[in-house]
Amino acid sequence: MMKLTLIRHAQMAGDPFICPERPVKGSLSEEVGIGQAEATAKALKEERYDCAFSSPYGRALQTAEIVLAGRQLDIGIMPYLYEWMPNRELEKVPSTVFEEMQRQVGDAYAEETWKTELGEGYFDMCARIIPPFLRDLSKIGIHSRMGGFVPEEAAKELSVVIFAHGGSLGVLMNFLLGVRPFPVASFAFEHTGAAVIEFVERKGIYYPRLLIPAHH
Repeated sequence: MMKLTLIRHAQMAGDPFICPERPVKGSLSEEVGIGQAEATAKALKEERYDCAFSSPYGRALQTAEIVLAGRQLDIGIMPYLYEWMPNRELEKVPSTVFEEMQRQVGDAYAEETWKTELGEGYFDMCARIIPPFLRDLSKIGIHSRMGGFVPEEAAKELSVVIFAHGGSLGVLMNFLLGVRPFPVASFAFEHTGAAVIEFVERKGIYYPRLLIPAHH
């Protein structure tokens, strides 16, 4: 069965915006993050992955390298799959001004927060992430069609894993599962939290559904 696994990065350290050279070092905390990624690698060691992708940010890429260590699997970079992008100009304003802007956003109705002065809005993230994501799926033989997906014959059993961030993975989850866009997150990922989406075929169209494995 065609399957997509989404994994959030482990606890980070250092610059949150760094896009490092590989192999990645120093983007996960030594105290917690490295252990989280290693535990995830152990938990998923029996899982088969045919394709792997990551955000360009160091914390996601280092997590991917640890989790997939020892596998003969390249990690492709999805350059658009970085986390919510704040307005970097706000780093120059006094803290009191920034705090007042945060308060104003906090007092706004949800419908008023699609785009704020604090940075990227939810629809901005959807526009940044979803179209290129569909193009990348198409490159591996999974084509978006008629409200679902039509895989090429060689892609019908593909197992794909993606490492990214809570916000960007939430955008993908909402889109794939048909959840109404809303600025309050519908899905929350803990560090190294994983969500598995399997694709169920109906009359030649494959539809995503969230798989919740039984715990033993």
